[in-house]
Amino acid sequence: MSGLEAGAVKIGGKIATHAAKSWLQRWKDRKTRGLSLVELAAGAGPLGQANLDRLLQTIGTQVATELEPVLRNEYAALPEAESGVVFAAVEDALDQVDLSDRSLLADDADEEQLARRVRVQCPASEFLSAAGAALYDVALDQSCRHLVLIVRHLPSFPPTELVEVLKRQNQQSNQLEEMMARLPKTSLAKAGIGHAPFRDEYLRMLAAKLDHLELLGLTMEDQPTLPLTVAYLCMKVSGETPRRREPRQPDWFGQQFGGTVRAEKAIHRSGRTLVRGEAGSGKTTLLDWLAVTAARGTFTGRLAEWNGFVPFPVRLRSLPDGPLPAPDGFVALAMPTLRDRVPPGWADEVLRTGKAIVLVDGVDEVQPARRREVKTWLGELGSSYPSARIVVTSRTAAVDQRWLKSKRFDSVVLEPMTATDIRVLVERWHQAAAHVRPNADLSGAQRRLLGQLDNAPHLRSLAANPLLCAMLCSLNLSNRSELPRDRMTLYRHALSMLVHARDTERDIPVLLTEQQKHVLLGHLAWRLVPGNKAELPIAEVREHLAYRLKSLPHIDRSADEVVKHLVERSGVLQAPAAGRIDFVHRTFQEYLAASEATEAGSIDWLIANAHRDTWLEIVVMACGHAKYHQATKLLNEIMDRADSEPRHARRLRLLAAACLETAGDVDPYVIERVRRAVPDNLVPLQSTREATSLVLAGSRSLRYLPEILEGFSEAIEAATAAVTAMCTAAAGTLDAGRADRGRN
Repeated sequence: MSGLEAGAVKIGGKIATHAAKSWLQRWKDRKTRGLSLVELAAGAGPLGQANLDRLLQTIGTQVATELEPVLRNEYAALPEAESGVVFAAVEDALDQVDLSDRSLLADDADEEQLARRVRVQCPASEFLSAAGAALYDVALDQSCRHLVLIVRHLPSFPPTELVEVLKRQNQQSNQLEEMMARLPKTSLAKAGIGHAPFRDEYLRMLAAKLDHLELLGLTMEDQPTLPLTVAYLCMKVSGETPRRREPRQPDWFGQQFGGTVRAEKAIHRSGRTLVRGEAGSGKTTLLDWLAVTAARGTFTGRLAEWNGFVPFPVRLRSLPDGPLPAPDGFVALAMPTLRDRVPPGWADEVLRTGKAIVLVDGVDEVQPARRREVKTWLGELGSSYPSARIVVTSRTAAVDQRWLKSKRFDSVVLEPMTATDIRVLVERWHQAAAHVRPNADLSGAQRRLLGQLDNAPHLRSLAANPLLCAMLCSLNLSNRSELPRDRMTLYRHALSMLVHARDTERDIPVLLTEQQKHVLLGHLAWRLVPGNKAELPIAEVREHLAYRLKSLPHIDRSADEVVKHLVERSGVLQAPAAGRIDFVHRTFQEYLAASEATEAGSIDWLIANAHRDTWLEIVVMACGHAKYHQATKLLNEIMDRADSEPRHARRLRLLAAACLETAGDVDPYVIERVRRAVPDNLVPLQSTREATSLVLAGSRSLRYLPEILEGFSEAIEAATAAVTAMCTAAAGTLDAGRADRGRN
């Protein structure tokens, strides 16, 4: 047993003894305050005392389990002799802790106030080294907080119930274990003990904020309490950048570049990672899981060494303009309520120690012109804090795998879910739904969906995306007889269910018809597109909807009432922060914006912006919404642009090919023109990047597989012929050389 572990065990026992003594003293008068623990428990008899001993041992073990990793993370190098002196001093200080009712009330029953009072009364010895004094402060502060939390948890009781309470020792132990498991396992900033209370509060609040699972198909008041950390399914990623070679280290993706691993393994090995993925592939969920798990110090496996790190989530969607944040602004972004309580220089100090994880979400959600600024900011962040971990996410269309290569970031891409992953996600979705739909036939719904997925390849293809898989779960639970065969139909049904059907099925009065809601939501979504915005101030939302309400003569409600109704009941809008409104998922925003674009006849806008990655999904879905003449015009003029603009030609042709996936009714000539674009212009493929870019065409790219393979075959034949010619020429030269030597 190491010195730190032994010290944690001793402190755990001391805390258990003091907690139990304070507990038992609650029903004693002042004359018995000085009695020993054995004397206080004497009235419970031998069996009660034995149960008390077991309870003390359980508490001591739990406290030691919590304390040991906190102490080990930063003080493992301290000499064992000095750590022994430190722990003896902590035990002495704990003997002086007054946990009487009067004392607790004086500190407002607040563990942080008590910890500060005890540190003032019992400061570290001047004979300790700097590291030893810091360890003393850490151990004493954490011990006081554990002690008060346990005392506050243990119930009060009259003397006659003491024996019965001690009989329930197992129940008390289980409750204590559950309570302590929810505490963040944090260590203290090396700069000073005064930062510890803030750090713990920040981690506790951040974990509580992000640790929840949102289910599509359920309104805000119906959202379950199942934690994200329970329901989370870790996705697989594949590598996109060759690793920098390290001596005697196997390649992190196995023997062959391009293999797949679980996301946490890739992120751990890299330290700086760009995670790319399609819409709904789980990028934001991955970052939320990393933030919550870091805040609670519950990483296992390869990421266990990240326990004790402080996560700083940065949502780029909330920063459409203005300067990007410096470290002292990270807390305000993640937890606005703590904005005015951050100790000066705290985030900077955490970053400098290397005990920080910066989680930057949504490069694709800022304007393309601003991404250069984001790239520079990330580079400066990495240079200023070389030991900090950084994870960045983006849609694949927004940035390529080389975007952050010069900043020493590795790039990975989220892979579609496997059949096993789909099954696990379906099971966890229904497990979460059981928390709010206890009377629903969830087991039957789950079996029905899994059966359909087993027998329908088109559904399995849709379900490989986590967002679409969740939509299928929602629609299946709504007892629809047949699930959609394509994603446009899936989006339409999911929106219908979210926006209107659930309220009408439950006889909840509706303020607006389904069509009126679609009109208003589409108008709002389209207003976000030109500036590539993800959210708007509520005053601006009110203004936009007030304008649109003028064209809806059958609505006699004010803009304020309509905004409130859409946020509370639509299942599509939400208020991510006070005074701000956004869509629950960007896919819904893009679907509704595409619908509005076709209804408003804005096809020319779509064509003019078709080369921009932020418009890609809107154009593809607009083709699905479009009428015959609109879809024909859209595809034909995108192809005209490709012919006249070499710079954007490849992207535009691939976009046109992707549009055929959603298009319903298009001129046959235009369909053939688009289909021929791949074999005529896009193969043979000249590079890995060109091959990867075919993903832009979605599942439709499989139609072009024969042409692609034919292109590869022709390239291989040409290369083989060239090598053969070179070998023949070389052989002729050798023969001529031998002949010359023979003559000589």
